[in-house]
Amino acid sequence: MSKTTAITVDLSAQTIDAAVKPAMHYTPAILSVSGTFGSVELMADDDQLAAVADAISQHFKSKEKSA
Repeated sequence: MSKTTAITVDLSAQTIDAAVKPAMHYTPAILSVSGTFGSVELMADDDQLAAVADAISQHFKSKEKSA
């Protein structure tokens, strides 16, 4: 059985930095989002990072269509 965890961080009123740290020999790539709240890091493989990038891209495309 797999565990499910939900973490919510409200970034809407903050300046953030976002970066992808490349994979190393023993660790996958890390998507890092940091700001005054602290930081959140997601370890992910390339397919997972592509899924995140696609979701963000779809968000902006849907906003363009509704404008």
